[in-house]
Amino acid sequence: MLHELAMRPTGIVIFGGTGDLAKTKLFPALLNLFVAGQLPSRFVVIGLSRKELTNSEYQTFVEESIAQKGQQYEKSMVREFCSHFRYVAGSFGDETSYERIKEALHQYDETIGQCTNKLFYLAVPPEYYEVIFEHLHTSNALALCDEADSWARLLVEKPFGRDLTTAQALEEKLCALFADNQIYRIDHYLAKDAIENIIALRFVNTILADSWNGQTIESVHIKLLETKDVSNRGSFYDAIGTLRDVGQNHMLQIFALLTMPPADIHDPQAIRIARAAALRTLVPRLPEQITRAQYQGYGTTTGVTEGSDTETYFKISFTVDTAMWKGTTFTFEAGKALDHHTNEAVITFLPRNLCNCAAEPTPHEHRNVLRMQFAPEQRMSVSMWTKAPGFAFSLREQELVLVASDGEETASPEAYERVLFDCITGDQTRFVSGEEVELAWQFITPILEQFKELPLYEYVPGSTGPVIE
Repeated sequence: MLHELAMRPTGIVIFGGTGDLAKTKLFPALLNLFVAGQLPSRFVVIGLSRKELTNSEYQTFVEESIAQKGQQYEKSMVREFCSHFRYVAGSFGDETSYERIKEALHQYDETIGQCTNKLFYLAVPPEYYEVIFEHLHTSNALALCDEADSWARLLVEKPFGRDLTTAQALEEKLCALFADNQIYRIDHYLAKDAIENIIALRFVNTILADSWNGQTIESVHIKLLETKDVSNRGSFYDAIGTLRDVGQNHMLQIFALLTMPPADIHDPQAIRIARAAALRTLVPRLPEQITRAQYQGYGTTTGVTEGSDTETYFKISFTVDTAMWKGTTFTFEAGKALDHHTNEAVITFLPRNLCNCAAEPTPHEHRNVLRMQFAPEQRMSVSMWTKAPGFAFSLREQELVLVASDGEETASPEAYERVLFDCITGDQTRFVSGEEVELAWQFITPILEQFKELPLYEYVPGSTGPVIE
């Protein structure tokens, strides 16, 4: 159920309204929310892009994009949804584009006879952020038809900066131009139910809450592994690499949720402060182990610079010098063109050493392993040790499955549905604070600098990664 203020008529402006993100993620997410009754009853979506399109042509573009995604809804429902779309042709650096956006919003306000809420979504490459921030501010677009019971918000995609210096400069400009409660920095991983299950598992279950620390957990291995290569994204990927793409954001957010102190799960500010506290434990320190690699053939990809040393794989291991996590080894591993696809966190608990038994002449180390898989399907399991059937006291490892989607569609909202819904309702829990962004870059930037001095290993596509002798 939408909050009363969120139910007010809302205008959504998508910068990059004909781009890949809009086509593959935003249009389908908005449609799902529309069908589920999770959008205000009166809303308009205005796309901004360079293409010259009429409103009718843009509505057809949206309908065709949705058809390509294969969403199964009645055509009449899809067309009703598409009728809410309008289009403005223009460039991000042209101040007249913002005047045309304001005019389109103003026309909608006049049509319904009411001031609308305003949501501005930057579905554009990060090099356009600064110019859009400035023009939104100087055009006063967020204050258009400003009333006491209305809001205006800004949704910004990652990556937020390229390193600590650029992130700090961007954050300084953003915070100088807009209020903190207007800024929604997206890390779509935080909007996944599977990721939020970390909080549920840790803080709601007594059986784990008291043993979630370095005295009982031996290691935490976070993996974001893909079988896909960079495909037709060579130019984009070559400019950022794997560490910036997933290490600085997704992996550090998972780390924060796994290690943060207890917080009120219903208090957005408390959760964001707790995540920042977890990230603060990483600064300043360098990982004990750093490996970077590139799959064979990457250099021939269209858009990749000749002789590029951009990593398509990395693995780092480190410890945290705090009372709660002293002794636990944390490992981040991510890469493309590998032999299997998995996004998961593997938590290995310290072993229990058993006495010698008749059936087991030598001591064994029996570890419990909690595996939290976020993709390709949501699955959570823990290995437990039980007695094997028979006369002898012999142990066997068995898997207790806590959550399993079994590859089926679940009722959980897709990440971009949650992103849009939460922004409309004003819930910042699943959005990254400016402090989190800066702390993440404080940890990642020295690693990027050290990359320049480390060897770049090669690995065969479809393998487990580099072989280091």
